[in-house]
Amino acid sequence: MLSTNSDAMTTSNAETWQVVSVQSRHLDGIRALFRKVFGNELSPAHWHWKYGKGRGHGVVVLEDQDVVAFFGGTERRVIFDGYPLVAIQCGDSMVEPGRRGILTRKGPFYLSVTAFLGKWVGDGLPYLLTYGFPNERAMRLAERLDLYAEVGTMLQLKWQPEPGSNCRAEDLDFSDSRHQQLINKLWLQMADEFSNRAIGVRDFNYIKQRFHENPTLDYKFDLVFNPDSSSPLGLLVTRKTEKDLLLVDIVARAEQFGTLVNFARHRAFSVGAGKLYGWLTDIDYPLVESTAPNTDDAPLRLPLGVYSPGLRAEDVRDKWFFMCGDSDFL
Repeated sequence: MLSTNSDAMTTSNAETWQVVSVQSRHLDGIRALFRKVFGNELSPAHWHWKYGKGRGHGVVVLEDQDVVAFFGGTERRVIFDGYPLVAIQCGDSMVEPGRRGILTRKGPFYLSVTAFLGKWVGDGLPYLLTYGFPNERAMRLAERLDLYAEVGTMLQLKWQPEPGSNCRAEDLDFSDSRHQQLINKLWLQMADEFSNRAIGVRDFNYIKQRFHENPTLDYKFDLVFNPDSSSPLGLLVTRKTEKDLLLVDIVARAEQFGTLVNFARHRAFSVGAGKLYGWLTDIDYPLVESTAPNTDDAPLRLPLGVYSPGLRAEDVRDKWFFMCGDSDFL
């Protein structure tokens, strides 16, 4: 469960809005707000998977005890400039549709974000490093209100499916201790190559909780091998959408990314997908350049929370390695 602190953090000057840390009594209101904003359900199982067991924090903006805004984030173990730390991913930002037009420093969006960042992010606070994947509208608004600064961009990549592959694959068995050891070895190799960057931990425990235990989405896990080898080149995580195949994540040495992507193109062909698609930080495009992806779509901009004193944008700019799986919704 999230924080049980019931003290109001702030109120609007008209004192019609109150901002408090999330408690269990707010969950029905958050789920109703999610339904209004996104048009589908936020199940109790999905909420627990994301925020349970101390994994997340959040704040709500209340109007006469009704939830009119929510801002939440979840913990992620990362390596930053060679040092392990725990970052906070700013993942959920919701404002009641009738109040979205209130875009000032007295509005519910601003109150929810500043309450969250002011309590949890910055020097002397629980988390020094933030990241997230806001849409362009939310990013522009947060920049205008001096809440976020851009620290990089992500490319939206697309590939044509490929009928053949020079590799073989094994399904990852989460009950097999040998497979667990293989994933952890692949991650350590990958982490060593990204030691001067910022990268989310991709060990077995993370892969299991983030993807295998996700109660909403189903993923395919391929350990990819050369035909005559017993040591995998890497782990490939994909997800079939209605028409296409999403390249979710890769755990491998940098030199193997092209091979893993080409195997994913083969996987896309085998499941009848129209295309393979995914995200990759733009500075890492050379890892997949040999696979000739289409990059026509506008890049996605990456934020750093800068409301509280702490890391500066220049400390983080162009350091992150991200793929789709680093989000919490793909």
